[in-house]
Amino acid sequence: MAININLTHEGDRMQKEFEYIEKHLYFDPNGQKRFKNGVDIGCGTNRISQDIVSIDAQPDPRYANNQLIWDCINLDIFSNEVLDFIFSSHCLEDFSDIKAVFQNWWSKLKTNGLMILLLPDMEICNCGFCKGKTRYPTIEDYEKTGKGNPSHRTNVGKKFIEGLLQDLKEHGVIDYNMLQCDTIPHNESCSIDFVIEKIK
Repeated sequence: MAININLTHEGDRMQKEFEYIEKHLYFDPNGQKRFKNGVDIGCGTNRISQDIVSIDAQPDPRYANNQLIWDCINLDIFSNEVLDFIFSSHCLEDFSDIKAVFQNWWSKLKTNGLMILLLPDMEICNCGFCKGKTRYPTIEDYEKTGKGNPSHRTNVGKKFIEGLLQDLKEHGVIDYNMLQCDTIPHNESCSIDFVIEKIK
């Protein structure tokens, strides 16, 4: 079952990224649909599905095709442990205190719920495409050259997210299973996906 997302043109980067994670959005190991109670955080102009609640803090419809204009940090519109999954594409890096934001999101997930993250990989990537280079501009790159995304507040990548998860686990804040972690090369840069199952 393909995700019906709103794309601006054929071959959009987002379509390629969604192909890496759509199996987790639609079915769990028992064959049950996961999207009956999930949310797309920071959806921007590309909502992943009309069936999934989409949230963005951006009130201007030119930049966000969201159903709800809401704070993407605390998600206080939801009670704790009510969501089957949280999906977020290229949003988490827009926050300075990623640790606090991640914990807020995590608290909204049910046990066995999924955190599905697509993020720019701003670290050194050794895939065949990047060949040991950083393909996404870092915050420092933007400050020096003006190239990059001015919304980015944290340099994220595989090591950063894995370190964040491990730190939270070691302090007894969360427990999890990593179901998927892939580098996704595309024309301009590389993204990374994480599919994380909540144990605690």
